[in-house]
Amino acid sequence: MANQQGWRGYISSREIGGQIIPQRVQNLVIRNYAQKKDLVFLLSATEYYMDNCYMMLNSLKDQLSELKGLIFYSLDLLPHQLSQRQLLYQSILSHQGELHFALEELVINHQENIELIEDIILCRQLSHKTNNLIKSIIQDS
Repeated sequence: MANQQGWRGYISSREIGGQIIPQRVQNLVIRNYAQKKDLVFLLSATEYYMDNCYMMLNSLKDQLSELKGLIFYSLDLLPHQLSQRQLLYQSILSHQGELHFALEELVINHQENIELIEDIILCRQLSHKTNNLIKSIIQDS
């Protein structure tokens, strides 16, 4: 714990929430968030462009003993699979770290915070499915 140095950012080069967000913009959001919260920001790891690729995130998980936590640009960067998200949450908490989401200004620093994050993810998934269903109904009319 004494050698924990700061907070590593996590950004992506692929679509985020259906949009391409330039990496420099993602880093600006994280940097501003870190400054506002008085967190020492140690630069960001950028995930590879391939869908469902989490190589950089897995690398960051291996560094957690040296970090105070991670700052994701957005909740949308979390793995799509619940089991992968749960492994990430448990890795963070087992290292007494924190997981921040700069765009949404949310934090996971206790087990109780995970439920809120998962509720938001579920609402987003349901909204996306509902929008797709409405579009298909309109197209069939």
